[in-house]
Amino acid sequence: MEFSLRVVEVDDNFPNTIKLKGDVEATLELPLDRIGVRLAAGDQLKLVIQKERDGDLSQYKIYMWGLVYHVGGGVTRISIGGLQLDILTELPLKVGEKVYIGIK
Repeated sequence: MEFSLRVVEVDDNFPNTIKLKGDVEATLELPLDRIGVRLAAGDQLKLVIQKERDGDLSQYKIYMWGLVYHVGGGVTRISIGGLQLDILTELPLKVGEKVYIGIK
């Protein structure tokens, strides 16, 4: 699954909360300073969610894995090592599935 998104807001808290809109609405928590990535309102990006690890990581600004822990009520929630990715749609994923998340 690949979604074209625009960064709407990045807060200054730790970890940063990034609000995204486009093909879907999403909220992502990431420690941007610690991972050396800059995102700002207006930036365009692609959010990729896959069940298999991508062999070409060079195409991503950020690449990580997480566990789906909730699908229902119009939202999909994925835990990324304690950080959170909320996608405001029910994706065809199952609770407990490991997924790989890339940001291009």
